[in-house]
Amino acid sequence: MDEHDYVYQLRPLIVPGLMFLILYPLIMGSVHFFRKLPTMELRVLIGIYVVSGLGILALWVIGKSKHVQIEEEQIVFQSLLGEHILEPKDIRRVAFYFDGKGQEVAQIRANDEFYYVSEFYFPFPELMSDLENFIQKYGLRSNLQSYVGLNK
Repeated sequence: MDEHDYVYQLRPLIVPGLMFLILYPLIMGSVHFFRKLPTMELRVLIGIYVVSGLGILALWVIGKSKHVQIEEEQIVFQSLLGEHILEPKDIRRVAFYFDGKGQEVAQIRANDEFYYVSEFYFPFPELMSDLENFIQKYGLRSNLQSYVGLNK
């Protein structure tokens, strides 16, 4: 099995945030223009805008740093928040399911922690294939057979 690096896609997170950052001043500016807002309200609205902008920037920086690598004998989750290395002996169960929005998700339970792999990682089909091969190679406990049966 070759080592692949799967990166986190930022478009689903950042595009709505950028739309907010563009539209918010236009809407608030027009409200202020037609109805003079008191200084206190205007400062609160500007504060909300600044905090939102900083939050979106933080999401972008953390999301840009997120990677998953499936190597020969381990799965490595990396981000600015740290690196987590999972070896087959650490993994208790892998569950495949569809979330409420119909997106495919793999939940990896290692000891008392959960790690999630979703369609936000690119390229997702290759990641799922590598994960399925990893599960089969090491005989990990999973719902892979019933999951594969649903997709056929």
